[in-house]
Amino acid sequence: MLILFFNTLLNQKFPPILWHFKWGILTFQFSYPAFLYGIAMAIVLIAMLFVFSVLNRVLTPSKLIYVFSPIAPRLAVLVTISFTLVTNFTTKFRQILRLQRTRNVDASTGSLKIRTQKMIHIFEILLQDSLSSAMETANLMDARGFGATKRTHYRSYHWQLSDVTFISLATAILLTGISLRVVSMGASRSVASFTTIFMVNDGWPILITVLLFLLPLISEGVYRLWAN
Repeated sequence: MLILFFNTLLNQKFPPILWHFKWGILTFQFSYPAFLYGIAMAIVLIAMLFVFSVLNRVLTPSKLIYVFSPIAPRLAVLVTISFTLVTNFTTKFRQILRLQRTRNVDASTGSLKIRTQKMIHIFEILLQDSLSSAMETANLMDARGFGATKRTHYRSYHWQLSDVTFISLATAILLTGISLRVVSMGASRSVASFTTIFMVNDGWPILITVLLFLLPLISEGVYRLWAN
């Protein structure tokens, strides 16, 4: 909604104008192309969030560490921690909120100033807990000699025919999407060109993008059905 709002606010000169408002020196023109462009931009950003969510579900930490640890073990751990950072942060934040309520400290009550002070205090506790956990994790990894030599894995994954099939399909879909972008199918260089919901030759780019986004879920579902 914010992306849609700012697009219609900052792009007011592109016809057709659906609604015009003037109050003193302030003038607002509701541009139909700006409205469609805002919807398109919002969908792209939402799709990016969905992609990271899918990766977080399909690529488990054990898989990431198994794939990247022979090449860059520190990078593998960093990527794994990054994927779980937001989830752990949210979980600890909710735990601290519940613990603070037992001390009659409710961050949802009181004036804006009081609530802000309570939230800052909670974030201070969360920051201290995060730093303490990070130092403890670093000490444990150092004590176990992480990164010093090649290590064994809790789970062992083997290269299979399904992996070749997945990589081949993903590469083909990606190259097809790049080819469509090179010939300017489904692309636009100006807000003014957004005069209809679906433009000419938009079907193929949409289909390729949907296939690329759904390929991890489809492959994981087929793999689980085949395993069962």
